[in-house]
Amino acid sequence: MYQAIEAINYSRNTRRMMLKDILKDERGSLSAARIFLFVSLVFTGAVIVADSLLWATVPNAAYALMGTLGTGLLAWAAGPRIAQHFGPQIGAIASGIGAALVREPRRPDLLDSSPTFKEHDER
Repeated sequence: MYQAIEAINYSRNTRRMMLKDILKDERGSLSAARIFLFVSLVFTGAVIVADSLLWATVPNAAYALMGTLGTGLLAWAAGPRIAQHFGPQIGAIASGIGAALVREPRRPDLLDSSPTFKEHDER
C-alpha cells in the first residue's frame, strides 16, 4: 500500500516538473512568453468549452482576436529558436542571389542586327 501511495506522489511530482520544464527557457528560468502563452491557451480553451456548452453567444471576432493573440505569443516564445535554425539558410539564399546578380548585362559578341550575322550564328 505504501508503494502505491509513493507511486502516485511520484507521478504527480513528475507531471508538475514536466509542466514547469515546459514553461522554462534554455537557461532554466521561467519564460514570460511561455507562461503568457500557456495562460492564454487555457483561457481560450475554457471560453470554447463554455461557449459550446453554455452560452453560444461569443462572436467570431472574439475567436479571431484570441487566435491572433495566440499566434503572436507563439512567435514571441519560439522566435529566437526559429531564427537560430532558419537564419543561416536565409543568409545562404540571400548570398546566392547576390552572387548571381551581375552589375552590367553581358552583351553578345555578335548581334542579330549586325550585317555580318548569318542564319546559323545563333549559339
